Amino acid sequence: MCILIDYRKAEIKDIQVLIDFRIDFMKEVLSIKDEHKDKEMRASLFEYFNDAIPKEQFIAWFAVDDDKIIATSGLSFYKIPPSYKNMDGKVAYIMNMYTIPIYRGKGVAKALFSKIIEEAKAMGYSYFSLHATDMGRPLYKNFGFIESGDEMILNLK
Repeated sequence: MCILIDYRKAEIKDIQVLIDFRIDFMKEVLSIKDEHKDKEMRASLFEYFNDAIPKEQFIAWFAVDDDKIIATSGLSFYKIPPSYKNMDGKVAYIMNMYTIPIYRGKGVAKALFSKIIEEAKAMGYSYFSLHATDMGRPLYKNFGFIESGDEMILNLK
């Protein structure tokens, strides 16, 4: 299969796609089968994305194959009290790295990951954290992330 992937930043108009991918991700990773909570989860996610995207407290990038979104990524930004490891206290939390199964292993997640890391760096973030699945851990290690308790971190300073 020869594919040509385009990449684009998610916009406010993409909220429903972000919601769908987030739910697919959670169901796969957490093995959630409770369909009764989907409506409540969708409403909560809609409220979050509708608030966070315009404020740039959340950004996402998509991988697109022939007008079909096949993968997504996400970054939430927040601030904690500064520490010696993170002097400005700014944290970029990586989440929602999700690729439709038939597109996995083709470098799509790596390209998306590069895009969100570069954008966060351009916004002044140098401290990244995430919780990795077993499948994602090798990708993150290739970018320099290290294990730290129950998360992985990358400190560019």
